[in-house]
Amino acid sequence: MDAITARHLNLQALVARLKPQLGTQKAIAIHLDMAPSYLNQLLGGKKLGDEVARKIERAASLPHGWLDQPRSDEAGDSAHPKGSQDLRIQPDIIASAIRLVRLTFANLGIEDFNNEDDGTPLAYAYEYLYQRGEATVTPDNLIDFSKALAQKLREKDGEAEEGAPSPGDTRSVGRSDRATRRKA
Repeated sequence: MDAITARHLNLQALVARLKPQLGTQKAIAIHLDMAPSYLNQLLGGKKLGDEVARKIERAASLPHGWLDQPRSDEAGDSAHPKGSQDLRIQPDIIASAIRLVRLTFANLGIEDFNNEDDGTPLAYAYEYLYQRGEATVTPDNLIDFSKALAQKLREKDGEAEEGAPSPGDTRSVGRSDRATRRKA
């Protein structure tokens, strides 16, 4: 079986697997980050190219190349392979994730965060860029990620309470500010 045929069959299996969770084909398309009409065209036989296949795999949290692999009906039901698999970290995305965290911390005024003690922001930045299918830092993803990370740090510190800055607030969430807010 060639990759194009395997992609088509695996996409059908993926949609069938997501249907009980998401309900409609429209909801599945949105989950896969595409227009419902485009998903319908792909299911109808339109050629599923490399870029779109990788985008679908990222959106569905599938391993790289999952759509390309021929599988039996039994294996097609399981989107996630059983057993271990290779860890796939893309060097260009990890480099951009490091840059994104550094710029975000500068943007939020965080100077005392030790990345060696807590790798959560870096992991979050990598996942953020990977899910978006981006390997570079742009003004748009910097702004969006800064807001999301500020909110995540507030939640982690238990500060997503009344009077806490909103996600759009770009005030510093450094440790000195945290201590000041806790005393107040």
